[in-house]
Amino acid sequence: MKRVRRTPILLLVGALLIAAIVYRNGDDTTSVSSRPAVAADDPGLPPPEARSASWFCAAGSSASGSSESGGEGAAETVVVTSVADTELSATVTVMPGGNAAPVSRTVRVGPHREARVAVADVLETPEPGVVVEIVGGQAAVAHELRSDSDIATEPCARRASRDWYFSSGTTVRGSEQTLVLFNPFGDDAIVDVAILTDAGVQEPDQLQGLGVERRSRVSLPIHELVPRQELVAIEVHARIGRVVAERSMSFDGTTPENGPARSGLALSLGAMSPRRTWEVPAGTTADGGTTHLVVANFGSVSSHVEVDVLIGDDQTLTPLSTTVPARGVVALDVGERVPAGERFAVRVFARTLEGDEPPVVAEMLSWWPDASASTSVATTLGSTRPARRWVVPLLDVDADATVTVINPGGSPLTAEVLAYDTDGSEPRSAPSAAIEAGKFATFSLEELGLGGARTIVVSSDRDVFVGLGLLGTAGGSWMAAVPDFGFGDRI
Repeated sequence: MKRVRRTPILLLVGALLIAAIVYRNGDDTTSVSSRPAVAADDPGLPPPEARSASWFCAAGSSASGSSESGGEGAAETVVVTSVADTELSATVTVMPGGNAAPVSRTVRVGPHREARVAVADVLETPEPGVVVEIVGGQAAVAHELRSDSDIATEPCARRASRDWYFSSGTTVRGSEQTLVLFNPFGDDAIVDVAILTDAGVQEPDQLQGLGVERRSRVSLPIHELVPRQELVAIEVHARIGRVVAERSMSFDGTTPENGPARSGLALSLGAMSPRRTWEVPAGTTADGGTTHLVVANFGSVSSHVEVDVLIGDDQTLTPLSTTVPARGVVALDVGERVPAGERFAVRVFARTLEGDEPPVVAEMLSWWPDASASTSVATTLGSTRPARRWVVPLLDVDADATVTVINPGGSPLTAEVLAYDTDGSEPRSAPSAAIEAGKFATFSLEELGLGGARTIVVSSDRDVFVGLGLLGTAGGSWMAAVPDFGFGDRI
């Protein structure tokens, strides 16, 4: 009998195992670089030399009749924003979970252009977990949810993690809060979820030892498990494996027992770890907007928190301060002292009176009343690490877009905005803005004549924080921009 040579087969199996490990870990395949390493919980653009990069989008619906992420009729669209000088490819894979096979669609994206892929056009399924693989250049990936009356947008995750945190949730009457856990890998994950409220910590049995099967996602109705709580912060910890966690909230306009009536849809990607500082480049009191900053302390020691609310015209507001108890959550009305119609930004600093600095999670929740022209709800965690270049994916909606830039340093700097149109023409630019130390600047794309652009790039001669605000007849949304941490090393 003829002997079978095993060496080529073993080599092939080994290569496949290596490829599987790379995909399972959610890491980029990159060349050796002299740039400083970026921490796993500092998500941003992949480096230009990366041969490929994966993004993970958890929340969203692609099946009619689903109540997740904003109710029946909400739809998810993946937005790929290229900052490459050459054409790249984006493969959108929808994982339906169970024994059903994933379905993929590949699109080509021109230099500095945007591609939009409706998840339902790839696969209609009740629980779509989405993976986007970019090959051929740098690109940011975000996704948007739309209901009949509102929009929500958020960058997708660059990595999965064992831990995720949210702070600005609520389960009052008239609201629905859904925690979405997505496991894109080849092994099952086991997850525990703890809920911090203003009345104490709750750990429902249904959220302990929760299985998230491989290549699938689960949607957890927090409003049913922990009902009628004004403040709800969430801690996710995977005993085994890693997941991607997003949280959606929807409000139907019902007036709760205490507090305002709200209508709209909000979406947040969780934080992978608490931090000592948070920069939130977003905020406005236009159209009657109200904004609360919600700070959660997931640690065992109380934390003293100071909050700077930055407003324009060189005005200075006295910092707000509060103590957040261990395993507790506190809300601050950061917009109450801001004049009507003003834009603002928020900076958060955590420390104890003894001098050490237990970290916290700070998230902003804004809403506009039914009488407003922009009835909606919006949330954002802001950012914790500055960069010299940021990419701002834009929605194609009837809303004014405002880009906010915070200077966190001790010296003045100059920031520039470039706007790329969908036709691939030369970019348009806004006049550069000089920003004093500890201040911020805003760029209204409509006022600057940059409306219609789909790709916005903000660069500065020093590190900054950048965020996007949308407000108009289509609703409102806050979103942190996507940083390019290696840009300063390349110029």
